Amino acid sequence: MLSKPSRLQTVLLMLPAWAFSHAVLVFRVLPLDPKGTALIPDKVLPFMLLFGLAGGFAAIASYVAARRAQTLGWSLPAIIGLLIHVPFAGAGLALWLAATGDEQENASPSPLAVAGRLIVPFILACLVCAALTVGFDYVTKNAQVATGLKQTGGYFGLAIFAGLPFATGVSSGVIIRRAGGSFGQAVAAAMTLIGGVILILCGMLMEGVICVVMAAPFGAALAFLGAVAGYFLARAKAADGTLQSAAWLAIVAIVGVEGWHPPAPLEATTSSEIVIDATPARVWAELHDIRDLPKTDNLLFQFGIAHPIGTATDGQGVGSARLCKLSTGDMPEIVTVWKPGQELRFKVLSTPPSMRETGFFGRTIDTTHIHSAYASLEGGFRLEPLPGGRTRVTGESHYLLNIAPASYWNLWTEAIVHMVQRRVLDHVKTRAENAPEA
Repeated sequence: MLSKPSRLQTVLLMLPAWAFSHAVLVFRVLPLDPKGTALIPDKVLPFMLLFGLAGGFAAIASYVAARRAQTLGWSLPAIIGLLIHVPFAGAGLALWLAATGDEQENASPSPLAVAGRLIVPFILACLVCAALTVGFDYVTKNAQVATGLKQTGGYFGLAIFAGLPFATGVSSGVIIRRAGGSFGQAVAAAMTLIGGVILILCGMLMEGVICVVMAAPFGAALAFLGAVAGYFLARAKAADGTLQSAAWLAIVAIVGVEGWHPPAPLEATTSSEIVIDATPARVWAELHDIRDLPKTDNLLFQFGIAHPIGTATDGQGVGSARLCKLSTGDMPEIVTVWKPGQELRFKVLSTPPSMRETGFFGRTIDTTHIHSAYASLEGGFRLEPLPGGRTRVTGESHYLLNIAPASYWNLWTEAIVHMVQRRVLDHVKTRAENAPEA
């Protein structure tokens, strides 16, 4: 079966075996005590068993690599099977063996051969995600280069949300067209690859479930457009490499543009209103301290999106301190307009994380964009008396959105801000209508 391993067999067998053995044999440290001077006796046996298992996987990886090199007609296949275990440099060789195909494989329309060729854009997509994440985090933490990445939500920009899905779609379209597949198969392949990348992002704790759900429509649309471009433009074999290379190199160009010239943040204002069957004086009394907010039944809030738990005002008049307690932390404010029965406005001094990222199995993830992508600037309430002792209350929020593409993410942000405003206004309405007039 493995005398001439295909590209797909190489990816599914050699790469996992190589990755496991490499991680244990090369990068794992000995089980030492806290001082690093002696082995911990009760951990030596499990450690040796792990090393033995890693050695077996290393042998499997070397065997498949040697057979694969022989299939491709490379010289010294046995030596190549050993070279894949050279630290760092061996990774490139292992990936090259998995990504490369001979002429017969590249021309075969069989499902296994096509699946093997689709592995190439999948590997590239995963590597792009990992490289952008690690590289941007390094630049942000060490401040080695004066880029705008930290101010634009870390690695969350057009490179990930636009370039990566589009390039993956282009590769899928080109490969399926060359294999004689249909347009529907090209689209299905693109969506499958993007889905695999998303699962890896979540599985490696690089992204949370909610953000993936929010980003999915945008990514799927661009993957579809990429599949259209790749499928219908790949009319000549000479164009195959050109199309795919241009699509993947565009990601590098986008990273450079966003790093040195980050897109400007988006400022927006969102408002909601409600009619309360109570006088302005009664409603005003409830705006000072908005306490006892009920437990939310909103799914987005339950999955981690920041939402108000209560507010408290220290004193009265302009300059009074106001504290808004969110599910992710406290948001201190200062009152800027104080007109009893008419208007209350406040400036936000600092914004806690916009959400609690939840990954697989309920694990919490701390990513860059939850601290930098959204900032609340100011807000307030405006009261308008209506006939019959009623009051129209308008809640307003002014915020800064610092993540690209801002126009897309503002669709979600605006909807969530409306949900937050409605949560507060509905609670004020209930309290004002059910409490006696002062």
